[in-house]
Amino acid sequence: MTYPNTRGPAVPATREVLRRQRAAGFRRALGLTALGTLIPGAGLTQTRSRKAGWVLLLLALASGVGVAYYVARTGLTNVALSVVARPTVLQTVVVALVVGGILWCASIILTAVQARPSRLDRTRTRVLAAFTTLMVFLVAGSSFKLAEYGTITKTTVASVFGSTPDKPGVGVKVAEGDDPWADQKRVNILLLGSDAGVGRTGTRTDSMIVASIDTKTGRTALISLPRNLQKVPLPQTSPLRGLYPSGTYGKPYCIRAQSDAADQCMLNAIWTEVDQYRQAHPGSYTGVAPGRDETRNVIGDVLGLKIDHTVVVDLKGFSQLIDAMGGVTVNVKLSGFGTKLPIGGHSDGNGGITGKVLGYFTPGRQHLTGNLALWYARTRAADSDDYRQARQRCVVQAVVKQVDPAQMVSKYPEIARIARDNIYTDIPAQDLPAFVDLIERVQKSGKINSLSLTQIPGFNSVNPDYDAIHAFVQKGISPTTSPKPTTTSTTTPSTTAPRPTSTPSPTTTPYDQC
Repeated sequence: MTYPNTRGPAVPATREVLRRQRAAGFRRALGLTALGTLIPGAGLTQTRSRKAGWVLLLLALASGVGVAYYVARTGLTNVALSVVARPTVLQTVVVALVVGGILWCASIILTAVQARPSRLDRTRTRVLAAFTTLMVFLVAGSSFKLAEYGTITKTTVASVFGSTPDKPGVGVKVAEGDDPWADQKRVNILLLGSDAGVGRTGTRTDSMIVASIDTKTGRTALISLPRNLQKVPLPQTSPLRGLYPSGTYGKPYCIRAQSDAADQCMLNAIWTEVDQYRQAHPGSYTGVAPGRDETRNVIGDVLGLKIDHTVVVDLKGFSQLIDAMGGVTVNVKLSGFGTKLPIGGHSDGNGGITGKVLGYFTPGRQHLTGNLALWYARTRAADSDDYRQARQRCVVQAVVKQVDPAQMVSKYPEIARIARDNIYTDIPAQDLPAFVDLIERVQKSGKINSLSLTQIPGFNSVNPDYDAIHAFVQKGISPTTSPKPTTTSTTTPSTTAPRPTSTPSPTTTPYDQC
């Protein structure tokens, strides 16, 4: 190899010149390889395969600009929901991630090979190879991890959401065209918190909320039902009318209370009642979970609303979710009556505690595991349902405020498994895009009216006035008016333990401040 000499004819290159050229070529190879890692095809445009590099670069830039424009116009959250809600789109994204990752990695390797200078020494060759391998691992690991998360999401959506409604005629009417809710004025979704789990007999729905949404405005009413509501109406087609011919659960008398005095004919016992009746009368009910369906139908009659869809969350999943986020810090309080809250046990109805008590909560701010957080949110042996509901609100608020998105993303496969194992809904997967649109309307409206049947003046859970309940609900979902809460206590003596004479602890005043 020779190099021009301005003072005379060409002369052989010196070793120093060759050394500098190899060093410069080595740095150039590293730089182009790094550039190709940051921007697909960018490094390749400076090699013999520049045409392929430009094609890959322009494709990457066009895709990036298109995605950025769509996200800026629609919003990151809405884009994510739209992709998740469309299994075919999600599958396309997964395939694109895999194919794109392979092409990207191939371009990095090709860039390093073609940019590598000739006669490079062994040490620099090994360094370049190691650097290229590291860059390929970074791109391949990221691409395939995103593809894995996409596949997990697709599987989770398919598991949690059904393909078709459980029964004909059940569910919303999604219209074709720009407005999927053109044929549906209101959507009523029943949210159930189930206490089914190891060591528990039957399924009780201690948390029952109906979200009633105006599809045009997005205005939403959250209607809470007390678990101890009695004498609820049974639908005309309910097989339970074989036990309660009056059409009222518990009339002429509560059959369940004869076997267990504490197990009265309350609303949250419908699910278990159906399961037991089905065992005693094979063929009386059909379907996978008739107790769940009967609960939905009964609640619809209680409120005077048509329930379109149901969502059920097993409370053990709530415990697992808290463990996944590393626990939750809660300001633990005494009971509403100033005593320590027990872990375990049951109320005897007279202010005392029966059953096995595993321990007691110590008041104060502390970090709770999922199991302890669930116990704190569910215990009511030392006070009443009203105080338990306040504790539940505090735990939920703490979870929402303390959850770390980065940590949850790192545990996404575990979170997805928890969802698959503990969440049920009869919303068909093909209707998810319409519900994404509905969520956007709710978010834009920003009007959520929280209602509780205990707000009805003179409300009595033992002898409820269903005409008054229906009027209350209709007023609550009206676009112009909403019921005003009442401060009058409406809890009946038969469902709440009497207050001890001791003065409540300052940690419980006001109790619902977390």
